[in-house]
Amino acid sequence: MSAPRRIAFVGECMIELFHRPGDEAGTLRRTVGGDTLNAAVYCRRALGETRDVEVHYVTRIGDDPFGAEIPAFIADEGVETGYVRVAPGETTGLYAISRDAAGERSFAYWRSTAAARRLFADGQDADIEHAIEGFDALCFSGISLAILTPEGRARLLDLASRMKAAGRIVAFDGNYRPRLWTSKDEAGAVIAEAHASASLSLPGLDDEQALFADADARSATERLLAMGASAAIVKSGGDPAIVGDASGLREIAGVAAPRIVDTTSAGDSFNGAALAVLLTGGTLDEAARAGHRMASLVIGEYGAIVPRGATVWPDGPRATP
Repeated sequence: MSAPRRIAFVGECMIELFHRPGDEAGTLRRTVGGDTLNAAVYCRRALGETRDVEVHYVTRIGDDPFGAEIPAFIADEGVETGYVRVAPGETTGLYAISRDAAGERSFAYWRSTAAARRLFADGQDADIEHAIEGFDALCFSGISLAILTPEGRARLLDLASRMKAAGRIVAFDGNYRPRLWTSKDEAGAVIAEAHASASLSLPGLDDEQALFADADARSATERLLAMGASAAIVKSGGDPAIVGDASGLREIAGVAAPRIVDTTSAGDSFNGAALAVLLTGGTLDEAARAGHRMASLVIGEYGAIVPRGATVWPDGPRATP
């Protein structure tokens, strides 16, 4: 029996606070979230019963009471926690979600001293870096890069470039959050470098337009390929995704959502399902279809990581729904 394929999702996981309509006014529910963690969870769920792929999460968390809850939460989702480092004396990030009547969300964050910011900093975590380089796939985001120190950021980008050169899947979602960067110019330069280091760029159109003023999803896809990404899937909410690679550009239609109550993790869940397809031998077009399907389910529930029963695919990500 061959060894399972392995993918590492790198970034920050935080405590998530949100109000669910119908709850008493002022009541906040508590769970765990973060863009790359969300993607890791939905990747594992999309894989269904297969154990041919191991999904790993890579981060640092504090040893505060909130942080102490996180490894068990991740493990309960079937995601491996061997590279979740608990940092003594450090804290875990926290964020709260607000939503408008259409389900669009806004965030408030408390993360400036979070332990995740020191991942790959001060010469530490070299063992994790070495281990991940032997994986089959890596996924990170603009948020992953934004929170890191300059050393940590450079090491993650170098790791991505080495893995891409070795023929691994390197997936990157720009996820531009202006408050995390010192300037738009800094963000644009770093995110452009990350796209160039990727074998698959997975951005949302709105984030790319905010940084690079793309006219539409097609022009964004063409720019990403010109930057050096081997392939790209540009997401535009429920509109068709644009898939691009050496064979050209094509549209992959969206999937109508039964209902829309919370778009918090739409793009992250798309990424997770798409990567599940690629890790099991599927095509880019199949990956985009699975991404749309997963996102259409996730936005019908509240929270970044929705109830498991809504999104587990027993037959795997390439099965016909």
